Amino acid sequence: MSTVSALGYVVVRGPLEEWKQFGTEVLGLQLGRSPDPDTLFFKNDSRSWRLAVEAGAPAGPESLVALGLEVRSREELERLAGTLRSRGVEVREDAALAERRRVRQLVTFRDGCGNRVEAYWGATVDRAGFSSPRGVTFVAGETEYGEIGIGHAFLLADDVAKAAAFYLDNLGFRLSDTISFGPQSAHFLHCNPRHHSVAFAALEGAPAAGIGHLMLEVTTLEAVGRAMDAVNRADAPVPITLGEHSNDRMTSFYVRTPSGFDIEYGWNGRVIDDRDWTVSHYETTSNWGHRFSAPPAPPAA
Repeated sequence: MSTVSALGYVVVRGPLEEWKQFGTEVLGLQLGRSPDPDTLFFKNDSRSWRLAVEAGAPAGPESLVALGLEVRSREELERLAGTLRSRGVEVREDAALAERRRVRQLVTFRDGCGNRVEAYWGATVDRAGFSSPRGVTFVAGETEYGEIGIGHAFLLADDVAKAAAFYLDNLGFRLSDTISFGPQSAHFLHCNPRHHSVAFAALEGAPAAGIGHLMLEVTTLEAVGRAMDAVNRADAPVPITLGEHSNDRMTSFYVRTPSGFDIEYGWNGRVIDDRDWTVSHYETTSNWGHRFSAPPAPPAA
């Protein structure tokens, strides 16, 4: 069992008014109640929020502020912090930030690429539940596999194996598989039955850290199709067309966010049972489709 139970939330920077429309009308997320006028909270299940957008200019992959990694209890968080400190990682507890994030306790540290990580327990559940403005149901919390988090984060790295090793060796993630992708094989890691919660890849001309895309999973193929219609109505860029990935079997397309990184919007992602899972290597990213129709998100100036 992984020390980390899920990728619980993601925090990014971006233009708030554009995100308010994009998040609700295009993605079908619900606006949550944020205590900060300079931050938007978006929900995709009964948690008080899963995606936070802090006011800022679009910065592509460097729009990433923090990854929120959930653990199951105070004891698990203390054990995780102790392990990291024993291995020379600087870990800080931040009570004020925990209050803003609406969790019971939170510690911060940097991963092997320098990305900010916030490990926490005790996320707040919204008594009003979740109601998508587009009638969408997401695969996040309260699934038949338990709480499996917001989705997955596809992260950038200059040394993919080293980046993945930080999560494998220190946080208890497990390797799902690898794919031939660019100058180094991309690594896909899981911490619960979702095929991967984080992945790392090296892309030519891209930053050595940051987020390439955030995946949101829905419960029906129809929801993916209706999202494509919403994207077309909004005239939002679609950098990668509809297709099915080779490793996690996700049928998805990609849309550019107001922050300049991408959202993968998908259905039917593969789940993992560690009792019989075998790690594989794939020579192609997709079984069909997923054609590039727009240039990758540019690095920040």
